[in-house]
Amino acid sequence: MDIRELSNVKEGYEMPMSKTVEAKREELIQAARLLGENLSRRSFGERGPDLNVTLADLEGFLRPLVQAMAGGFLAVSASEQAQRLAETLPCPTCGRECSRADHERTLTAAEGPLTWSEPVCHGEHCERSFFPSANRAED
Repeated sequence: MDIRELSNVKEGYEMPMSKTVEAKREELIQAARLLGENLSRRSFGERGPDLNVTLADLEGFLRPLVQAMAGGFLAVSASEQAQRLAETLPCPTCGRECSRADHERTLTAAEGPLTWSEPVCHGEHCERSFFPSANRAED
């Protein structure tokens, strides 16, 4: 399943971020650039790659590293966000409280696959399962 299918965000709409988060992103972009430089040096040493290594070769080498980093970032972010939900949530059908459980799920994001613990609730009274949304969070 593609992560974009689960999104409530419309194509071309950018997620609203506070000025603090936006400033943090700029700081992290610089940290990511330094991380890239360090990964290059760890991969090829201080002299860099051999002269016969092409830019396409470097991109191919880098792609799984970027995918692994993106997968880790998205999985941790989604899991931490899900943990902010209440332990019991009202069923959207009958309104009775349902316990939240976690279900491991693998999705395909634009940057690659990620596995995370998705919250799921099951209403014992009406036999309905549902995936709680952020509007039910205890934030």
